[in-house]
Amino acid sequence: MAARRIGVTALLVVGTLLWTAFGLGIWAKRQALNTDNWVDTSDQLLENEQIRSALAVFIVDQLYDSEAVQTRLEEALPPRLQGLAGPAAAGLKEIARRNAPRVLGTAAALNAWQTANRTAHSELLNIVDNGVLGRDVSLDLKSLVEEVASGTGLPASAADRLPPNVANLTIATPDELDNVRDLLHLFETLVWVLLVLALACFAGAVALARDRRRTVLNLGGCLMFAGIAILAFRTLAGKYVVDAFAEAPNAHDIADDAWGIVTRLMVDIAEGTLLFGFFVLVGAWLIGPGRRATGARRFSAYTLREQAGVTRVVLGALILLLVIWGPVPWTQRFWTIVIFTVIAFAWLERIRHRTVSEFPEEPAPSWSGLRPRFTRAG
Repeated sequence: MAARRIGVTALLVVGTLLWTAFGLGIWAKRQALNTDNWVDTSDQLLENEQIRSALAVFIVDQLYDSEAVQTRLEEALPPRLQGLAGPAAAGLKEIARRNAPRVLGTAAALNAWQTANRTAHSELLNIVDNGVLGRDVSLDLKSLVEEVASGTGLPASAADRLPPNVANLTIATPDELDNVRDLLHLFETLVWVLLVLALACFAGAVALARDRRRTVLNLGGCLMFAGIAILAFRTLAGKYVVDAFAEAPNAHDIADDAWGIVTRLMVDIAEGTLLFGFFVLVGAWLIGPGRRATGARRFSAYTLREQAGVTRVVLGALILLLVIWGPVPWTQRFWTIVIFTVIAFAWLERIRHRTVSEFPEEPAPSWSGLRPRFTRAG
């Protein structure tokens, strides 16, 4: 019996670790390899005031450091005043720095940013999936730079004078893509392997246990622990990311906000795991022999016995309300909600049969009988 208990505990522990790793892996997969998620995250980065201001300062600095402004002023000034082009450009630069964040917040700038990110990510997936060799992946910022230039009083053609590595930022070189291509394919497979192994460990623990209800109860707690572990990883990794930019003041100021936006999907996964674990834990508890759980079954015995159809309709309505509320992503996805619905109705039938067998003659609950208790409690 001791060996069986140790085996169940070991399977639950390993399953929890594998589920935690799966949660982190699915976040990385959806964030890095899903174009819509990539673009959505990029939009949120640009919509953040601090990040937008930092990007605006970078673009303005590159525009004015490219001598495009000074050359333009020299062309406009008389020969005797061309020496003032430098100081005039410096003054205009400060004005542009103040106006650029507003320009980056416009719909036109956001559309240019979306297009650049969607094109770059689609190109990345095309290279990774189709094995195209000798090509790099770049983020074309020319349209965005043109919007900033026009919005701060410069001609859009000023973007043409920027160095190629500024208007077209290289995300990954051909050598880097060659090195990570096989790793990305392995990673995509590994994520689902982790899921299968985690589910196998949990199923094995339930099958091996003598008290399966208690094991399911512990399984729910393990899932909740995994959700908390994912959130803890996010916090610890975020501190590492922020500390890594400690020597770069501008980047350090926005690193925390950027990490929070980039890991939003991680929070969704953690909260989804916590919610599902909570449902499993409560469901296992309600079937148990505890005094409160038994009291709850006794109270609902008449309804479960005489109005089984009503209880099924109520459960279906509650699931629909959960979908409408949508507190976590899995409640908004077709297949996950279908799986959850099947599990929920199987649980309902299990608890109904147990309750009917325990309290076959239990009368309808008397609400008036509860009133004196509440009166005395008050």
